Amino acid sequence: MTKDESLPAIHALIHSLGARRVFIAAALALLRPAPRRPLAAQFQDLDNHLRRDIGLPPKAASPPMPPGMQHTLW
Repeated sequence: MTKDESLPAIHALIHSLGARRVFIAAALALLRPAPRRPLAAQFQDLDNHLRRDIGLPPKAASPPMPPGMQHTLW
């Protein structure tokens, strides 16, 4: 909606509800904090190292280790 299209709608709101109500509603809408993402969606962006640090399983299975290194780490 462009500025020219919204002016008649705003004028109609002011005419039907009053300037004070429209101003208060607009001010409260501007001061309202942005909605937060759901908690589960925030964890989808983490890489596997951070997911492991907080106790979540990795997003995908780890790649297989080369045959010569399978028993040499521990």
